[in-house]
Amino acid sequence: MRLHIAGFMAWTALLSAACTVDDPVATLRSPDAGTDVPDEWAAHCANSGPPLLLGNPASGPQVCSGQLAQTLFRRAACSCEGLSLSAPFTVDAFRSSAGPYAPGGTGGDVGVNGVLSANDRVTVGGLLQVGGVQLSSPLTVGGGLDSNGPLSGPGTSATVTGDARVNGDVGLAALTVGGVLTIPPEFSPGSAQASELRREPVPSVIPCDCDEGSRFDPAALIAHHTVDNDNAAIGLDPASLTDVTGERVLELPCGRFLLTRIAGPGRATLRIRGRTALFIPSGVDLKEALTVDVQPPGELDLFLAGGFIVSGDLTLGSAALPSRVRVYVAGSQALDISAGSTLAGNLYAPQAQLNLSGNAEVFGSLFVRHLEASGAVQVHHDADVLGAGAACPAG
Repeated sequence: MRLHIAGFMAWTALLSAACTVDDPVATLRSPDAGTDVPDEWAAHCANSGPPLLLGNPASGPQVCSGQLAQTLFRRAACSCEGLSLSAPFTVDAFRSSAGPYAPGGTGGDVGVNGVLSANDRVTVGGLLQVGGVQLSSPLTVGGGLDSNGPLSGPGTSATVTGDARVNGDVGLAALTVGGVLTIPPEFSPGSAQASELRREPVPSVIPCDCDEGSRFDPAALIAHHTVDNDNAAIGLDPASLTDVTGERVLELPCGRFLLTRIAGPGRATLRIRGRTALFIPSGVDLKEALTVDVQPPGELDLFLAGGFIVSGDLTLGSAALPSRVRVYVAGSQALDISAGSTLAGNLYAPQAQLNLSGNAEVFGSLFVRHLEASGAVQVHHDADVLGAGAACPAG
């Protein structure tokens, strides 16, 4: 499906009057504000309407934004490399459609293609799939465990509620498995206790699709929508936020829009109230603050290249509705998130390192090449993202 924008050109003059420093840079007014929004646009932006279709239909099937999110954010956390932790790491899950997050929820899967090395307590509410485990503090897994390598940590213990499959020696002081423990005959189960012990081969598992042939490449979509976008329909200059001074506000309606870059010494606010895709090919570099405010029925798919630096506070989405914000990062430039920021969305950056300063609480999910955290990390996976593709066209 393509958006119908021909009827919007008559509004451009009305919108340009709002493009001042103090007012929104560009906004599409609703019928309540006194303009006549075409029926086809209103139907598309309704909460029951289909998610956006992205990409060039001439070169193959378009990508449904909801299906993309549902596919890439199946886990609360994915690390393409190993994961080294020096502070507590806690993962659980909730459904924002059922109410606000509350501690104690089950679920929240974690994938680590390399070795999980932890010097403090690790608690995973769902399935844990890793390349191996090195522990100095207890590990608790609420689901199952798949390990492509040994479980090491002679002075500590691990507890797995479900089944465990370990392709290596168990070198822990104690391993308790509520279900079946499977270990190949050539490896030692150590002092493990399980409801059943099976001595048979364990298939290798690579939880996160990170290699060049299997990962999603946001760069192709960014390149296409640099040309194919709906900026003209709302009179949006793609350079509107390239030099942010003071406070700038950009309110976007439903559609696919381009901003060349968001940068400057000031603070910027993005207000999203429709099904919106935003493409930023030259990155974000703000000295003061960035707020991304997404309210129902709004959803944001943000496609970004060129780096992401917010020296001040970052407020990304709402902790009450994190499944409505999805961020896709192209390239390998590091992503730096300062202490005190609010991360309430889903981040896909399979080639980039994510640096978290201080203690971090994430509502949503993380898919990164490598995670560096200076403090404790909590990830609360909003399982509603697993149904984001429900309204996508069949096939």
